[in-house]
Amino acid sequence: MTRIRPGLLTYRCDERADESVLLVHDVTTLGRSDTCAVVIDAPTVSRLHARLELQHDRYVLFDAGSANGTFVNGKRIQDGYQLSTGDEIWLGSSEQSLCFFDPEETLIVPANHAPPPLYIDENARTVQVYGVPTPLSPLEYRMLLYLATNPGTVCTRESCFLSVWGQPYDPATCEDALNACIAKLRRNLRAIAQPLGQAPPLITTVQRSGFRLDAEVAFAPRAEAQPVLKERALGA
Repeated sequence: MTRIRPGLLTYRCDERADESVLLVHDVTTLGRSDTCAVVIDAPTVSRLHARLELQHDRYVLFDAGSANGTFVNGKRIQDGYQLSTGDEIWLGSSEQSLCFFDPEETLIVPANHAPPPLYIDENARTVQVYGVPTPLSPLEYRMLLYLATNPGTVCTRESCFLSVWGQPYDPATCEDALNACIAKLRRNLRAIAQPLGQAPPLITTVQRSGFRLDAEVAFAPRAEAQPVLKERALGA
């Protein structure tokens, strides 16, 4: 069957803007060399680190004999690994992270129940956008969680920074970091929602005040704390 919509890799790096690469070829190479289709210039990445092959209309990831290994969802792969939407790929280390999305993959959802724009599992510290796992950095996750626990409320810059960084907000030194975190969070939510044909969960900037999450949010049930049994001391 001819593929109509190619897969997508989103390259995540905290020190630069995120980049998206359409997997339009049957073989896509990843590595540090300029000859690779996806170039990731990092010392932990080998010149030819990994490759993605389109096999029977599914994308399969192979390590190409790299020095530091190729990982999917935190586990090192030895043989070909068939990717699914939401899989997170590490090249050498978690600092070089890519997120895979397949627009032609069949997503299984409960009957008569569409997944919400945002689903947050605080126990696992994971986020889904319209049912698709969405990798976020720790800062982005804490920012989204803070906004999501105050839905429809304008969260001031001061309260956002204190919640995410645990430090008081100083506009002279903190504004750039806060704006960058919000911008990356928006890009990552948009990178998942748009290929699904959905509107990204909206984070509204309220001028001279702060930010507001204008999207439906569902939370996973919280795990109940296990009771702590204390032995009574002898003679008590």
